[in-house]
Amino acid sequence: MKKKKILRVISLFCFLSLMWGYASSQSSVSINSIFVQTEELNTLIFLESSAPLLITGTYYSQDDPATIVVELNKVTADAEISIDLKESLYVEDIKIEKTGADTARLLIQLLEKVPYRFYTSNGFTVVELNRIQRTLDGYILTSETEEKLKRMPQKAIRFVGVGIIERTDSLDVTARLSEATVSQVFALENPLRLVVDFFDTLYPDPTYTYPVQRLGIFRVRTGQFQREDPYTIARLVFDLSEPRHYALEITRNEIHASFTKGPVVRALPSVAPTAEPEVEVPPEVEKPVEPVTPPEAKPPVERPAEVPSERYRPRTIAGEEVGYRGEIIGALRFKNADLEDVILWLADFAGLNVVFDPDVRGTVTCDLRYVPWDQALDLILRPNRMGKTIEGNVLRIAPVATLTREAEERLRLQESQELAGPLQTKYYELSYARASDVQGLLSRKISRRGELIIDERTNTLIISDVVDRFDLLEQLIALLDTPTPQVSIEARVVEASSTFVKNLGIQWGFRGAADPFYGNPTSLTFPHSVAADGAMIPQGIVTRGIGGPLGGYAINLPAPAFTSVVGFSFANLGDSFRVDMALSALERSGEGRIISSPLITTQNNHQAEIIQGRQIPVQTVANFTTSVRFQNAALELRATPQITAEGTIIMDIDIRNDAADFANLVNGIPPILTQSAKTRVMVPDGGTTVIGGIYRSEDSITRERVPFLHKIPILGSLFKNFARTKEHRELLIFITPRIVQQ
Repeated sequence: MKKKKILRVISLFCFLSLMWGYASSQSSVSINSIFVQTEELNTLIFLESSAPLLITGTYYSQDDPATIVVELNKVTADAEISIDLKESLYVEDIKIEKTGADTARLLIQLLEKVPYRFYTSNGFTVVELNRIQRTLDGYILTSETEEKLKRMPQKAIRFVGVGIIERTDSLDVTARLSEATVSQVFALENPLRLVVDFFDTLYPDPTYTYPVQRLGIFRVRTGQFQREDPYTIARLVFDLSEPRHYALEITRNEIHASFTKGPVVRALPSVAPTAEPEVEVPPEVEKPVEPVTPPEAKPPVERPAEVPSERYRPRTIAGEEVGYRGEIIGALRFKNADLEDVILWLADFAGLNVVFDPDVRGTVTCDLRYVPWDQALDLILRPNRMGKTIEGNVLRIAPVATLTREAEERLRLQESQELAGPLQTKYYELSYARASDVQGLLSRKISRRGELIIDERTNTLIISDVVDRFDLLEQLIALLDTPTPQVSIEARVVEASSTFVKNLGIQWGFRGAADPFYGNPTSLTFPHSVAADGAMIPQGIVTRGIGGPLGGYAINLPAPAFTSVVGFSFANLGDSFRVDMALSALERSGEGRIISSPLITTQNNHQAEIIQGRQIPVQTVANFTTSVRFQNAALELRATPQITAEGTIIMDIDIRNDAADFANLVNGIPPILTQSAKTRVMVPDGGTTVIGGIYRSEDSITRERVPFLHKIPILGSLFKNFARTKEHRELLIFITPRIVQQ
């Protein structure tokens, strides 16, 4: 066995020596041409060379943030290299600088920073620039992807799972599918994210989110983006904090993405699929999503969550954030194992030295899978009432009571050192915050020996305290003394009204006499003369309408209000019989619209108030004393905005639109017509919402008539009048807030 091992070592040494000699004998690679190709979603830069290029590093330049720097080794830099930008509106310039005898630097100047990657295709080294899509009205399907989908047979492909390996200097993500499929890579904004879509692929519920918060990545998300419209699309999303380089390798049914801390590029993958995947993801250290049968019900479309504004993101300024960041352990299974042996195994896995207190004892029985090593350590220590401390690369295990006692002693020592240490006095002139407002917050953070004084005249804080407290105090002051964003609030009060009035009235009377005076006696002894009067209503009794020639009307039903009157008088030759009639009418319509638009700007979380109108003096008499107070009859807007982390605005709104009614005075004082709304709403920045609406409609019909006679067919109209009034009023209140950009 030993001889076989020795022979293997010798053979391996010889092989490496030959490979090293072969690599050393290779001549430098020359770059022949560079040209740019613009596609629907990405821009490609093709580097044609005599042999594959050796890329040792890539990064964005600090001097010119929109320039990609590519470090090349074993390359000949020729100043006469053909560079064709092909009228690219995205790539401004491409240069090659010689940095050594056989090293060079490729500079790609862009309009803006974007995510990018390298790969080889058909003998070319390709730089793929993922142009950030900002006006994505609909889903963009590239012509290349569309052609692949046409050739691809219809299959029910499942998203099997995702494996994530997080190290101190890298993040590796592997997505697995049940079969090979067509994929598409692009970048989106708001928030900035790199997206990989898998077509004809179903993703099992629920969606998966893995927080990262480093290496330029907020988190990794997977889920179902679209179903049967027209393609079923599963999505892998990287939420980025900034555009940066990444490596992406697509095999038959896997995709492997890698983000590194430094600028080094390990290898250039090929876009051509291989027969079998070769992804270096050990199964024992993955964090997979277990395969789940997709549900039959239609899942909701996955919407990328907005990344909160940095201003409102929680920040730790004192203490440490608790979280498990250790490397993932695939499986940890023990039964009645000695606690010290298990801890030694975990420490060896994490690369730590271990010190045990004499009182450490216990056993471990566990079955853990896919957990960070530091979380596993806490889980096995807790049942045994043990605790840990880590100082550098030394792990100390001791009973919790011992560590608690030591922590209390350290706290007492720290307090005594503070009490004995020298005092220092500093002053801070505040620009945006009031010193009196900040005083209450800072007074709780100074030591028992400390003192905090404010000078309101100069808005200055004067702090005397031990030296160790100033770091925290200065961080708090810097956090509190920041400009408060402002919000512009515009209200629109729309009042619309329409009226319609239609009145019809009739008045008539008659008078007849058979009398010798008119030469028409009855020729009877009794009654020799007869008089019939249907008009003798004394003028003083007539309270409405118009008076008739006969002094009044027997049927006195004029229109309630009229603008037109037509009178008729009928009589015989001797004026012994007479009929007088008057027809009155009115028809009136009107429309009105009033728009009030108050506008006010205020700081976040501060109430704003604006009033426009008049004040009505109201006199009151009490104890023989007359006092005058003023009642507002005005348009008033009071609003308190609160900006949320998502960029929306929550507002407490109180709006009133009062007006004086001078047509109905009471003791010379007009009553107040009130319209108001008080509510709390949340509105997007620049969005408009209706916070209130009142719709009032009145339709009244009034008829006055003579009993019984108004029912006579046709002639009944002579014994009644008609009045109709329609009135419609509508009130709408719109609110539009906007965050004022500083």
